[in-house]
Amino acid sequence: MGLIYFLVYMFLEILISYEFAVVFTPLGLFLEIVFTFFVGIYIIKTLPFSMQESMQRVLKREIDEDEFISIGLFKFIGAVLLIVPGVFTDILGVLMLIEPFAKWIVHKFLPKREFKVYKNYKNDNDDIIDVEIIEEIGKKD
Repeated sequence: MGLIYFLVYMFLEILISYEFAVVFTPLGLFLEIVFTFFVGIYIIKTLPFSMQESMQRVLKREIDEDEFISIGLFKFIGAVLLIVPGVFTDILGVLMLIEPFAKWIVHKFLPKREFKVYKNYKNDNDDIIDVEIIEEIGKKD
């Protein structure tokens, strides 16, 4: 099944790159590939700063932890796709960099994790110490 997906990808990549070269000339295709390569490198170099901003959004409760992880992952994947030569991969890379698209992919295709929250209730009597008694078997006094 993976071979079929790869062949479909290669067909689309060649078709879209060819059409791009027809419209914008082979020099335009070359410049597009070089430009998106440098954009991808720049995104990867600035990814820690972007993740720091996303962490601030998590702390402000604007996004949850799953969105934080997926947004960072999608930015990295998008940057790598921009580095790989080809117009179709560049289109996919740009889509991965668009945050609403990344959120939609996460909510649509990834299962939502559920966490149970356990609260510590403070005991009114601070003099009580909770201990666990463990019996040692075979030890004689």
